[in-house]
Amino acid sequence: LAVRSIGGLYRGAPQGSREFDRLAVRNMLLFAPVASSATGGTALPRISVITVVWNGARTLGDCIGSLAKQQYGNLEYLIIDGGSTDGTLEIVRAFPQTVTGSLSEPDGGTYDAMNKGVRMATGDFVLFLGADDQLLADLREVAPHLRDPCTIYYGDAFWPARNRRYDGPFGAAKLALRNICQQTMFYPRAVFEKYAFDTRYRLQADWEFNMRCFSDPELRFEYLPLLVSRYNDLDGSSTRHRDLDLEGDYVRLLWRHFPGRVALPVSIVVLGGRVLRRIGLLRGGVE
Repeated sequence: LAVRSIGGLYRGAPQGSREFDRLAVRNMLLFAPVASSATGGTALPRISVITVVWNGARTLGDCIGSLAKQQYGNLEYLIIDGGSTDGTLEIVRAFPQTVTGSLSEPDGGTYDAMNKGVRMATGDFVLFLGADDQLLADLREVAPHLRDPCTIYYGDAFWPARNRRYDGPFGAAKLALRNICQQTMFYPRAVFEKYAFDTRYRLQADWEFNMRCFSDPELRFEYLPLLVSRYNDLDGSSTRHRDLDLEGDYVRLLWRHFPGRVALPVSIVVLGGRVLRRIGLLRGGVE
């Protein structure tokens, strides 16, 4: 596996603040010349953005609005609804020029809906955006960098509750401890020809999915120093709840997808933590 980084990382700031606006402008000025030279005369890729939602009327309008601002021509926007009853579908229908396709039917949870979205998508690259998230990056700047059909490209997300930018380049040790923010990841079509999200993990299947991709020698990860999205870390499901099934498999996943130099020390910490919790000396953490 090769992990590459383009350029450096600059620190973010709260959306709407002067510092955030200054960095956004700086980002465009720095990135645009690189973007214009990266096309190499080849056609730019089709990008599919997929939003899965269930009763998300409170936030979905802002999410779709962030796509409505995009001026990238080769864009597909799909919304997969789980059978909402709160006015979500009315909001979807209010954006006919932005939402290029939609589906509304009961599903087996977030990742089952995401798998459905992938099967509907026609893009060369796929980005998942939650119904309570917003796209910040200009896809006209991102698209020229999406050149390799076997590379997963990812950037940064702004987390408003923590007032931070998350989280720079990832290597094996970092990914073993925490996930890349999925709302910043552009997956090539080749990934989904091999893999699907494991719906046994109801809250963090994307982390296990990224572990699988990371350990696949046919795939690469490349970091783009770009603020891609605003991620809802205020009240999202994976923020407030634990995925106990993934926690139960965590040590096994470490040894399956990471080298021993990474898996061993992390496993020792996790297993040690379990012992301490059982005797009442530690609370919380990965089981």
